[in-house]
Amino acid sequence: MAMKVSVSQYGQWAKEFFVEMNGADLKGAKQIATTDKLVYTIVNDGLVEFDGETWRTKNADWSNLPSLLLSRRKGSVWVYDGEKIWVWDGKQWHVVRKFENLSAWTEDESGNVWLVAENQLWRYGQDWERVTRIPLNAEVRSIACWHDQVALATSFGFWFLQGKRFHFKELLKDFSPLPTNDIRDLAVDNFGHWWLATDKGVVIFCDGDGWLHLTGKDGVPIENLNKIRLGKDGSAWFASNCGAICLKDGKWHYFASQRWLPCDEVYDIALLDDGSAFIATSNGIAKIWQGKMTFAQKAEFFERQVNERHKRFGYVTVRWLERQGDVNSGRVEISDNDGLWTALYVAAECFRYAVAKCEGKEDEANEALKNATESLKAILFLEQVTGIKGFPARAVRHRSEPEFGTPHPEWHKTEDGEWEWKGDTSSDEIVGHFFAYSIAYDLLPDEELRRQVAETAKRITDHIVENGFFLVDLDGKPTTWGVWAPEKLNHDETWWGDRGLNSLELLAILKATYHMTGDECYEQIYRNLIERHHYALNTVRQKIFVNGFTNHSDDELAFLSYYTLLRYETDPDLMRILLMSLERTWQMERKERNPLWNFIYGALTGKPCDAEAAVRTLQEIPLDLVHWDVRNSHRADVRIDEALGRFGEMQAVEPLPFTERPMHKWNGNPYRLDGGSKGMVEEDATFFLLPYWLAKFHQLIDD
Repeated sequence: MAMKVSVSQYGQWAKEFFVEMNGADLKGAKQIATTDKLVYTIVNDGLVEFDGETWRTKNADWSNLPSLLLSRRKGSVWVYDGEKIWVWDGKQWHVVRKFENLSAWTEDESGNVWLVAENQLWRYGQDWERVTRIPLNAEVRSIACWHDQVALATSFGFWFLQGKRFHFKELLKDFSPLPTNDIRDLAVDNFGHWWLATDKGVVIFCDGDGWLHLTGKDGVPIENLNKIRLGKDGSAWFASNCGAICLKDGKWHYFASQRWLPCDEVYDIALLDDGSAFIATSNGIAKIWQGKMTFAQKAEFFERQVNERHKRFGYVTVRWLERQGDVNSGRVEISDNDGLWTALYVAAECFRYAVAKCEGKEDEANEALKNATESLKAILFLEQVTGIKGFPARAVRHRSEPEFGTPHPEWHKTEDGEWEWKGDTSSDEIVGHFFAYSIAYDLLPDEELRRQVAETAKRITDHIVENGFFLVDLDGKPTTWGVWAPEKLNHDETWWGDRGLNSLELLAILKATYHMTGDECYEQIYRNLIERHHYALNTVRQKIFVNGFTNHSDDELAFLSYYTLLRYETDPDLMRILLMSLERTWQMERKERNPLWNFIYGALTGKPCDAEAAVRTLQEIPLDLVHWDVRNSHRADVRIDEALGRFGEMQAVEPLPFTERPMHKWNGNPYRLDGGSKGMVEEDATFFLLPYWLAKFHQLIDD
């Protein structure tokens, strides 16, 4: 048995948007700061305060709209309105000083305020003190203090205050390791590491001559940075015009698109002590945090998502939305592959049922059994509705649905006029059906339902065999992809690309049918295809690349077929070849960190299956499954593959974390850089639930 991986609580990234609340328009938030547990931001309506539940305006009699915001250690808030500094002491506003051209300020460890105004550096403790003038004609963007050191981020280098007679010394590109003179922002940690946000990445400076320059080669997603904030939890956050970036636990995380932000144009970031980041954008404010979660909690969250929003007549697939990002709008898609997608959900719920029964969780077992039974009957109906023995439909639609009656050559009405069914059924559907049939037959307790499953499987297999290993439609013609015949796979060179995969599919179909019916004729056909038509040998090189790309949908069909076939095959001579096929395929897939592929491999072989990598991917899957438009091709840290994907899409050499990819099922391209559906589709969570419950059932993870 493959080694079990223990999974405890982990950090699940989550987000919440604030665009308008209690009449406060939070768009155009240019500056944001925190004090204790409060958040303050400057928006078009002035200053707004957030107490964790409500945003409230907190305006004074400003001369102009506030432009600068400073939160102080003891809880007061300073605001600059272009003419005066206002202080909120927790009860009221009062003016402390007038200044012209105040551009940057900060508070040091002793509680002194340092600011740059009127071309001078000022310090405020008990009184105002002019420290020194600002040399050169440079824009001062930010100021920071560490012990007795004061530094400025400017448009002309990185400046330090030095000497008995205070004056500034400039660190410039031409005379230091600085990669640029365009220093946008700076922060300093407790050890005197000065962190600089620049137009050419991150620079860390220490003790006069210690330098570290971080760019895309080091994992920085965007090099053109505007702001930096250091968190008390050890994180570092960066703002850019292309999203927000977080360095946490040594890893870079990129937050962009409406999956994470109201808008990618990030103006400022403020951090709470718990690590939560409030991100000010031109279109509102986002709160991003890493909350503690278990896989059981995530599975429960996704089970609700599927049950509440992704079922129609027991069929499970994506939801098409009427309003962008509104997951409660729209309706469940009638897809080309209702049989396949629903089959994966049936399998997930069967595994969940078995796990819950084993753990003595009767309520969960009953719920999983109900879900599995309902959707399994929906799949069985796909074969019943066509009136063609052994020929399942791709999908069905009821006369109560608005799509009913829409003209299309592959939609056919039933005699009673209640349903329409879609033909030209693909091998994808058959693979999915047999994957679900075999698992349901082995795990579900209802003997009558198991009998129906076995009889349906028998009818489909008989249809394929009796039609010369073709799936034959209503018009008497083979469907486009329902082809498993030896004369096609072995002797028609136009089918060379499908030879290995379709051989694997047919062997799985026959083996599963033999297992469920006990009828020796299926074993005889199975052996004949292996001995006379070398179908087992065909499987060894079933995964292929063409011009540098591969068909990821075929990867899914292969692993589902491996699982169906290799659970039942035991002959050592045959396993020698079939396991060679599985091993080759999985080794080619390993770098994708695909949890379904990895856990199927581990379940079938008992070998180490990169379970930790699979777990990481399951952890990365966001709670928001909307297909937001995502762009990664502009990133500095991405190596772009010279080859395009199957559909001409740009792709990376290595897959990005799932948090940063365009949303996709496991048949999608994990290397794809850009994509999405403009926020008008929500994915169903089966792609998380199936690998999770399969791994639990096979004891590959322990949570």
